[in-house]
Amino acid sequence: MNEYLVGLLYHEPESYELFERGITEDCESSTGIFICADSAEDAIAWGEVIAEKLLQRSNNNDSLNWRQFGYYCWVEPSPNSCHWGHCLTFFQRVKVGEWPNLEAMGTAAYLKWLGTGEP
Repeated sequence: MNEYLVGLLYHEPESYELFERGITEDCESSTGIFICADSAEDAIAWGEVIAEKLLQRSNNNDSLNWRQFGYYCWVEPSPNSCHWGHCLTFFQRVKVGEWPNLEAMGTAAYLKWLGTGEP
């Protein structure tokens, strides 16, 4: 198995409300997670499942369909040199089929991590 840094797109309610009102041009947020998988495709597939749950949890709405928003996941080929290189320790590590702590993935968790350096 290999470990992949998978990027996830989703949105949080505050940014989506501003987007809906025409105040901002987009509403997407992104985060990452390290996924241990047999292939990049398997890591992305599990990332998509996580991303949908993160979207639903962030918006307190279990009916939201992540794919309907046009969101996607991707593998970062060079984690240390990507735009997230400064915050790799923020990202959780899971295996395919294992759930991360969703509470520790959003903007509030990241802001907390910035102050403490711990997820």
